[in-house]
Amino acid sequence: MNRPFFRRRGLAAVLYALPLTCVLTTPVKGDVALLRNGRSLTVSDYRMDGDRVVLMMEGGGEIALLNDQIVAIRREPQAPLPAPASPPAGISPPAAQAALATLIEPRADPGPPMELVPGAVFDREALRDLAGRIARKYQVDEALVRAVIEVESRYDAFAVSPRGAMGLMQLMPDTASRFAVRNVFNPVENVDGGVRYLKVLLERYSGQVRLVLAAYNAGEEAVDHFRGIPPFRETEQYVVRVLKVLSR
Repeated sequence: MNRPFFRRRGLAAVLYALPLTCVLTTPVKGDVALLRNGRSLTVSDYRMDGDRVVLMMEGGGEIALLNDQIVAIRREPQAPLPAPASPPAGISPPAAQAALATLIEPRADPGPPMELVPGAVFDREALRDLAGRIARKYQVDEALVRAVIEVESRYDAFAVSPRGAMGLMQLMPDTASRFAVRNVFNPVENVDGGVRYLKVLLERYSGQVRLVLAAYNAGEEAVDHFRGIPPFRETEQYVVRVLKVLSR
């Protein structure tokens, strides 16, 4: 997750006043924004606007919060599922796998396009296989790509960080734009862009994996400025975590 160097923000000084009707303790549908003050909001959608996240409320209207005020935005099922009855909200796991397979290996006659619905559950092994295929395509170590995905998103294709990093490889908007990733929640596009970024970093730092990981987390400018791993606790821990997964 590439973070802009020298743009580390402090804690927000002011919290927006939120109507009590917007605060839910047991979300029943939509996305759930988890706030740093312990509250949670059910939202229909959200977008980045500079250093703010604009939350679109289920009942209409919008609320803009500073990035630091939001811990995470998570996808929620529309209703509890009685086992082993209905599949999760969105599209069913088999349909999700079919969509992923279509993206990986387009058929001559693919039929109607399959929409990637937020909340769809992609099989972890299918995503690991996807990561391996794309890694081989760009001649990047498969184990490195999978380790980065594991630490960045734990294979959650719809993961969103408070700072705005998105998808399996947690691409920041600038990185997604740099590598022409149009839909960061599309597993193929996200991993393709992330692997190409890793390849650029591997070439830039002559295959030194520690520096590559530090740059992926904190940005190339930070690594170049400090001539090594930046003295940021988060970045130092990130490098250790990925290397630990890589060594398994």
